[in-house]
Amino acid sequence: MPAESVQKLKESYTAAILTGSAEQAQRVIDQGLAAGVIPSKLYLEVLMPAQVDIGARWHRGEVTIPQEHIATQITLREVARLRGMLKTRLKLGLKAVVSSVEGDQHFIGAQAVADFLVVDGWEVDFLGADIPTDHMIPYTKERGAHLVCVSCSLTTLVPVAKDLVAQLRKLPEPPKVMIGGAAFINQPVLAQEVGADAFSNDPQEAVILARQVCGILNPENSLGLFLRKLGHSVHEYRKIRGLSQQELAATSDLDRAYISAVEHGKQNISIGAIAKLAKALNLSIEELLIGANY
Repeated sequence: MPAESVQKLKESYTAAILTGSAEQAQRVIDQGLAAGVIPSKLYLEVLMPAQVDIGARWHRGEVTIPQEHIATQITLREVARLRGMLKTRLKLGLKAVVSSVEGDQHFIGAQAVADFLVVDGWEVDFLGADIPTDHMIPYTKERGAHLVCVSCSLTTLVPVAKDLVAQLRKLPEPPKVMIGGAAFINQPVLAQEVGADAFSNDPQEAVILARQVCGILNPENSLGLFLRKLGHSVHEYRKIRGLSQQELAATSDLDRAYISAVEHGKQNISIGAIAKLAKALNLSIEELLIGANY
C-alpha cells in the first residue's frame, strides 16, 4: 500500500478515536489489513502516530481528559489485536524489563518497545506505568535482566529517570539501560544527562539498539543477521501473497534456486535483486527490508 494510503488510514483512525468510536477504529484497522498492510506497519504507522497526535492535542487543550483516556483505551485494544498477529523470532536468551518511570502515567510507547522486543526474541517483563524506583531495582536484580527500557514523558520526571539509572548501575550485575519518551523528543541532551546506554523513541530502532548495547549485533555478525532477516521477510511475504518459489522466481526474473537460497539467508544479494523481489511482491524496498514480522 502506498505511503499516502497509510497516511489516510492514520487520519481516519485518529478521527475515530477522537470521537470515541471503537467500532470505527476497528473498521479502519480491518480495512488496512484487508488491503495488505502488514500488522507491524499498522501498529507503527497508524496506531502510534495517532496516539501521539491525541497526546499533543491534549497538551494544547484541544482534547479533554475523558477524550484522551477513551482514545487510549481504544488504541490499547487495537494494539492487543495486532500484537497477536506479530510473529516471534527465535529466542535470544536475553531478558528485558520495560516500564515508565515513577510518577509517569503514560505507557503506550513503552508497550510498543516491549512488544517489538518480544517479536525480536527477548523475554520481556512489561510492568506498565508509574513503577516506583525502590521496587524497580530489586525486581530487576531478581529477574536477572540484561536490559532495562524506561519511558519518561515529562521533563519534570527526568531527575527520577536519572536516579533510576544511577541505582541500576550499582547492582552487582548491572543491566544495560535504554531511555525513551516524549520528554526527550526535542531535547536529546536530556537523554545524555540521564546516563543511559542508548536512547530511542522508535520501537524498531530500539530493537536494534537493544541488540547493540547487549553485544549481539556487531560488524562481524550484522551481515549474516541482515541476510537471515531479509530471507525470512521474503519467505513470509511470498506466503502472504500465495506464491510458490517458482512463481516468485518467474515474476521477479530470478532463478528458483536463488530464491530458495535467499529465503534461507544463504545468499549474498544485490540491491537490484532486492528491488526485483520487492516489485514482484508488490512492496516498496523499505517494506521488504523492514520485514513481514516487524
